[in-house]
Amino acid sequence: MSWIDRYSRNPFVKNVAVMFSGNGLAIIVPFLMAPFISRIYTPEDFAAFELWVRILGLVVIVGSLRLEFAILLPKTEEEVLSLVSLCFRILVLITIISSVILLPLAEVIGELLNNSQVPDLIYLLPFAVLAQGVLNILNQYLIKTRSFKESAFSKITMAGSNNVGKFLLGLKYPTPIGLSLGHFLGVFTPVVLMLRLKRVRHLFETVFQVKVATRYLFHRYKDFPLVNTFHAFFHECQYATLLFLVSSFYGELALGLFGFAFRYLKVPLTVFGSSIGQVLNEQWARQLNEGLNIRSSILKVVSFLFLVGILPFASLFFFGEEIFSFVFGHDWTIAGHYAEIIAPWLLVNFVSSPISSLPILLHRQTAFFKISVVSGVLNIALVIIANRMGLEFDKMLFWLSGLNVAILLFVVIWLVQVGSMGRLKTDNSQN
Repeated sequence: MSWIDRYSRNPFVKNVAVMFSGNGLAIIVPFLMAPFISRIYTPEDFAAFELWVRILGLVVIVGSLRLEFAILLPKTEEEVLSLVSLCFRILVLITIISSVILLPLAEVIGELLNNSQVPDLIYLLPFAVLAQGVLNILNQYLIKTRSFKESAFSKITMAGSNNVGKFLLGLKYPTPIGLSLGHFLGVFTPVVLMLRLKRVRHLFETVFQVKVATRYLFHRYKDFPLVNTFHAFFHECQYATLLFLVSSFYGELALGLFGFAFRYLKVPLTVFGSSIGQVLNEQWARQLNEGLNIRSSILKVVSFLFLVGILPFASLFFFGEEIFSFVFGHDWTIAGHYAEIIAPWLLVNFVSSPISSLPILLHRQTAFFKISVVSGVLNIALVIIANRMGLEFDKMLFWLSGLNVAILLFVVIWLVQVGSMGRLKTDNSQN
């Protein structure tokens, strides 16, 4: 009892518990709604939707030039508010530029992706980019102000409005448009509900009263637009290119089944991992500012996540087809087979997700970007070579999963080493 009492009073444990309580519901909601959604939409619908989401992701990555992640770092409120203001201004500019470029090319994009339903979805992009960008900025601000309850609630709202919206819209529009509109509702609704918070309303009232020069902010946090943006964009582009190649080489059906399996397994894992990561980032930033070694903390997190994940992922590895057929319907049995193949990949990804922001805190973004480049090249090369060799999709996916397990294990080991000798840099020095 004394052990339980001691840990229950620990601020870190409390914060993680809050994030878990919210993010737990954010994980459960998609799974509760998935059996209904999967029986409304077809794999081909999910194929078009996945292509649209990947285009959206590429734009959102550069929406604020990743400066929203720098919001965690300043020590003064003036600098925090100035960073938030800068993020909003860049987001509006990027939204306008992307709209001018993409909207006139909607039909061309559909032809290039070999999907006739994508052009109709392109017209939703500007609204989705703006809503997603604002949500990302506000979430980072809430984490900075240690408003973990509000951040957790926003994820519950996002998951609920996203999935319920897809279901209800699917009853009227059982097409990719229903899926895309549901996705938009998932990011727009929490932004609107955040306005109920006095802290957020005050933020919007004062955010454009910039007190720190923009030039100074760009210089101080130049790694984010110059390195981290390219890193994140390349990472997103890597997965987008993978889906484009799958669609081109193996067809819409394979893309829809794989995209469905990957989405309903990867997204909950990302949410679960980020619930720890967001709390850890704030704690690690403070510890590194104090010159502390965080290696033992990283090892504890990695070990804990591996023990938590081994049982569910082993079940997925052995019984993926049966699980998918029972939960989502007979049409998605093959998606369950794909899930079995990528289960080890998802397990290692689950373990590495909460510590993936360490290169940002430790200013090791350049090295992390180089690792990502090598990883992306290897992934794309493997898919192309497998196609040239005439391998079936599931055989190609087996090799792809093995490659990513090896890469992610290397990243975990590297991050542990980096954390053992890192210090949060408050000057302008680089790697």
